[in-house]
Amino acid sequence: MRQPVLYIAVAILVIATGILLIFGGSGDIAGLAPAQFADAAYLSIFALLIGASLAYSRHRINARLWHIAVWLAIFLALAAGYRWFHQPPTVVVPNENARSTAV
Repeated sequence: MRQPVLYIAVAILVIATGILLIFGGSGDIAGLAPAQFADAAYLSIFALLIGASLAYSRHRINARLWHIAVWLAIFLALAAGYRWFHQPPTVVVPNENARSTAV
């Protein structure tokens, strides 16, 4: 029952890869830059697989919502940790027009 979804996801991946190989160097693809088109294809595959896993799940709706909340919390914690530890260094450049207060 879940195999058609997998086949659709693989088909999207193969078609998107083929389009990028053929038209990737020649400019826009469907109004998007090649990198944006690849991101859209990649995210559509994830959305398809996540939606299928929620639709075909054997759990009740409460369990599904709990799983969504747990994965969302994990994602937000990882994003916050990445943001916290990978901030660009702050460089203070003195202004040439600033007056010195040293006497």
